[in-house]
Amino acid sequence: MYCKDVPKRVDHEQRRAEIVRALWTVINGRGIEGVTYQAVAGAAGISVGRVQHYFDSKEELVRAGCRAIVERATRTYSERVRSLDPWSALLELLTEPIPRTETFRRGAAVWYAYIARGVVDPEIGEIVSDASRGTVAEAASLLESAHAPPSEAERLVGLSNGLTQRVLIGATTSEEALTILRDEVAGLKARSA
Repeated sequence: MYCKDVPKRVDHEQRRAEIVRALWTVINGRGIEGVTYQAVAGAAGISVGRVQHYFDSKEELVRAGCRAIVERATRTYSERVRSLDPWSALLELLTEPIPRTETFRRGAAVWYAYIARGVVDPEIGEIVSDASRGTVAEAASLLESAHAPPSEAERLVGLSNGLTQRVLIGATTSEEALTILRDEVAGLKARSA
């Protein structure tokens, strides 16, 4: 029987996601300043033309990567806390960014590269700021649900951010950071009872 060649179906969202993951690899190794089409194509194992097909400029690619890291973190957190009580969800929110494995460390390092870039790139600054405000709002909502002062949200998120930075630079271990956050949430829970 005669068969015609069937054209390949291309999943454009999957291709974009693969390119973004390669972008994160480049950012982790070279920083955002080291991002080039060639470097991302090499990390993805594809042609430069393929990267350019999906992203018209390096800036568009870097910004898409920033949005994707926020979306991924939000989705992962939402899935993990779906059936948790407010105190457990709060602890998950605060401990989520603490790098516990090499993969987590790379992800946190890429996120902090975006934070630094947000100082000079208003669009990335807006994405980072929105994510930060969203984290504080989520913490405040969880605290309110747990009948604790929502005003503690800013302090708790700031503590989490500071501990994440300390783990990244090797000033403390992830275990020490996690213990501090667990103790802080447990203390607040006891005071709110």
